Amino acid sequence: MKFKALFLAVSASLALSACGGSSNDNPVASKEQQNTTTTTSKPEPEKPTPMFSVTARLVPSSCSNGTAPAVAEVVFHNASGKVISSVTTGQDGKLTQALPENTHHVSLIANSANNQQMQTQLFTLLDVTNTDYGIITFDQQLPCEYPRKEVNSSALAASQPDYYISGLIGNGISVQDLGPDNSVIYAESKNTILHISNEDYSDVRGGLFNLEGEEPIELTDEAFASPGVRVNIADLPFSKIDSVNSRVSLASFDDNEQISTQLIFGPDYRHKYIFPELATTSYAYNSVTERATLPGFDMFTKSATFHDIDNNGQPRETAPLLYDTALQNAFTQFAQSMAQQSNSNLFEYDFSGVDDRINLIAITLSWEDAINGEVRWEVVSKPQAAIPDFEFGTAINTNIDTVEGFELNLDVTALNFTGGFDALRQEYQKAAAGNIYIDTSLLKGAAVYSFDIEVSE
Repeated sequence: MKFKALFLAVSASLALSACGGSSNDNPVASKEQQNTTTTTSKPEPEKPTPMFSVTARLVPSSCSNGTAPAVAEVVFHNASGKVISSVTTGQDGKLTQALPENTHHVSLIANSANNQQMQTQLFTLLDVTNTDYGIITFDQQLPCEYPRKEVNSSALAASQPDYYISGLIGNGISVQDLGPDNSVIYAESKNTILHISNEDYSDVRGGLFNLEGEEPIELTDEAFASPGVRVNIADLPFSKIDSVNSRVSLASFDDNEQISTQLIFGPDYRHKYIFPELATTSYAYNSVTERATLPGFDMFTKSATFHDIDNNGQPRETAPLLYDTALQNAFTQFAQSMAQQSNSNLFEYDFSGVDDRINLIAITLSWEDAINGEVRWEVVSKPQAAIPDFEFGTAINTNIDTVEGFELNLDVTALNFTGGFDALRQEYQKAAAGNIYIDTSLLKGAAVYSFDIEVSE
């Protein structure tokens, strides 16, 4: 059974969570083709050997936008998931070679970086052909240490003592209360937007500050010259839910990087502004999370939407993906496929009929076992797919009986993309490789519905 045994315990709980849902069989009638004449065909010219190209990158920590080359083992699989051959990337993380005959899927596996052991991580590409598969990232999971940039706020405090400032480590702080502990910025980008406001919000102004160099940033009233525009948060689909499980955040970008992030909790109006003169694009992220307790597991579902904001502060209307009958049935089919021991595939699912916008499914499995240690496995696929019961050669031992700390994340995603799936997958992978949101067009009107399942504590 190999990996299939991993999922039998959780599958029963998943099936119970999808009440009333059932998958539908959709047989496709074949068309008979009859040859009425006999023809002599000419020999076809020999086709060039398909090439496969990929780059493995390492993200040192979750708070870092930088990446480094990662050495990974690359395993080529046939249609049923068995190993055809394997090879290792170069020290630069790159691999380009002829695609072995009968290759249908490719996995990248990394378990060390800079001579240090790390969690074994797998990334599987389904249905490969002969194209450049872009960048695959692995997480070294080092402790997170955000770089900080000090500011000197004495001039601002002297000229505007009754104002508040946002964008520092402590948001919405009176400039009179600024001190060594909160007069600091998390320097995640080269530039950032800070803004000030008076008590009644009749004056809200932003400034763009460069975070490079060692000297503190001098905050003056003159540096805040761009007027703020109030964002109409009330028009977001989940913003009216009075719950700690509802979240809104604003993010602004220029052509090269993210220059502002504002988390919004409750009636904190000082955060609900954008600065069109400073930012090329701004988005509102809106989500609501629900929790269900299953036998031995907790399941968290989240519906999230992305809304680009015009220069008047009005978010674009983005319809969320809701857990309606169509999504419930598709999730039930996914859960039931895990429990079918006679099925040679790990998962079979079809979310293509749930919503016309859905164009990508992302699955992440995490567990720990006595042979492989901690493992994380990612698969990004089309809305309809069958994932075989993979083998990984000597890289991963799939003959395991028990696991600990099992977690499963399933993202049903609708991104703003009109090209083919391989191009979308490459853009999605590029975003995860440290240069996220350089091209923010994927987020325009995007929606995600997530299922997170983890062992109950």
